[in-house]
Amino acid sequence: MRVEDPVFQAYCGSEPPRFANRIEVECAKILDYYGVPWDYEPQSFVLERDENGRVVSAFTPDFYLPEQNLFIEVTVMKQSLVTRKNRKLREIQRLYPHVRVKLFYRRDIERLAQRYRLQLAS
Repeated sequence: MRVEDPVFQAYCGSEPPRFANRIEVECAKILDYYGVPWDYEPQSFVLERDENGRVVSAFTPDFYLPEQNLFIEVTVMKQSLVTRKNRKLREIQRLYPHVRVKLFYRRDIERLAQRYRLQLAS
């Protein structure tokens, strides 16, 4: 789903980002405004394979900040629905202990939105 096509200066990916939702666009704008180099969904992490080696479960964080070697996942799901995402993050930490991922919850995004006067989609 292509939400909009803003021009980004700090984006360091090879293909134009195809954001899944408005929140991701707004977070990208904040990173870009502050000149923080970022990439959008550059890597997926396999969490589980079936007996034939096919991927059963994987996780693709929304952003990667190469200067911080940090992945960022943003979610505006209701807190009660975030359990599955938290489980995947714990699995990444177990399987890929060298990978750093920070999850920004709805409350974190709402604070950013208030601070930067962003319009949040419900």
